[in-house]
Amino acid sequence: MPDPPSAFVGQPPLTADDSLIVHGWQVLFGMGKADPSEGLRVAIKPPPPGQPHGSNTNGLAVGCALSIFLMAVFTGTRLFLRATNRNLVWGMDDWAILLATLTAMSIPCMYCYKIVDAGAGKHVYDVTYWELANHQVTAIPAFALFYVAVALIKISIVLFYMRLAAFASRGWMIAHRTMIAFLTICALISLFITVFYCDPPITGDIREVGRRNVKPKCFNLVTLIISFNAWHILSDCVLLVVPFMMLWQVQMKKTTKLKVCIAGIFGFGNVGLALARTIVQATAKQSGFDLTYTATDSFAYSASELTLGIMTANLPVLSFIVTRTVEMLSWSSVSSNRSPDRSDDDKRRSYIRRLHDESKPNSETDIRGLRGGNSWEGRPTVRHDVEYGPMDVDDGGSGNREVGSRGGKWS
Repeated sequence: MPDPPSAFVGQPPLTADDSLIVHGWQVLFGMGKADPSEGLRVAIKPPPPGQPHGSNTNGLAVGCALSIFLMAVFTGTRLFLRATNRNLVWGMDDWAILLATLTAMSIPCMYCYKIVDAGAGKHVYDVTYWELANHQVTAIPAFALFYVAVALIKISIVLFYMRLAAFASRGWMIAHRTMIAFLTICALISLFITVFYCDPPITGDIREVGRRNVKPKCFNLVTLIISFNAWHILSDCVLLVVPFMMLWQVQMKKTTKLKVCIAGIFGFGNVGLALARTIVQATAKQSGFDLTYTATDSFAYSASELTLGIMTANLPVLSFIVTRTVEMLSWSSVSSNRSPDRSDDDKRRSYIRRLHDESKPNSETDIRGLRGGNSWEGRPTVRHDVEYGPMDVDDGGSGNREVGSRGGKWS
């Protein structure tokens, strides 16, 4: 469907709809008495004839596609492993990461719409009034959903820690639940303030502001951005510390602990991206009224932050693939030392059967686990098998391994 006729920003309005859009922006800028027939005056001017105008449209489209692809692949692979592997148990953290991924993917999808119908990536002098109005339609929803998405990502990570160190300490369980409550409250407050931070509320349609002809009273945008990012960065730092403090206190193989800590280190990237995005968003107003072009910088940091967050939340579970790959490679080396009259299939079945037999818990251990007891005196029981399977657990020198059964049960 072709775009309706509309003049370029800075030129006199071409239609009545253009006049209403221009007047809406004039009201927001405190120039409600200005004549909309002269067009919207912006400080930034087009380059001289023959000079390239410049555009970020292609890079923005590639970034949207890459972000959606990585989120879908990492979360899809995780959920596929959960559903098909008997050693991995589906839990609340999987539901949380699924909801977080869908929420996070909605933001690059909105920018795909902006590329097509809202002039995203172009300088404002190359955008029509109709496209400029469409650009604001998704601005508030995208801003609100971003903080909901990051909160859901963090909640899924906290739920993963709870599964990994179940019954490790009552204090840790209280701390985990407190963190979930804190993230939920912060996300709801951010959502509420974003929607109602102006009085009367801005629905996203700049034409409505022009019809009212009343400048809304709004919170300071820079203060709002810094406040939202404060709890976001603070919670990131807390989640960075948890693996190093909690996992070293539970009975678990050191290689397994190392996997989780390496995944947690990726959180440093999220903190850096959050700080950079805060600076970009807080200083965006200083670059003039070129929001269709400068907003792409903010989106680049936001999309990178969401994508890295989804990848970080999924990495510990996806390490299961590495574990199984190592097992298959070790089987290959073992099979070469077996009797030559046995077929490869027989060797493989024998090796896998031996791995399963070694990982089976005895009945006494299962009973103690179901009663909430510990297989190591004075040491906590750990739900290791929900993430890494039975082969990642240290027996602690006791001779008994605290592991889940092949059916996905846990001690």
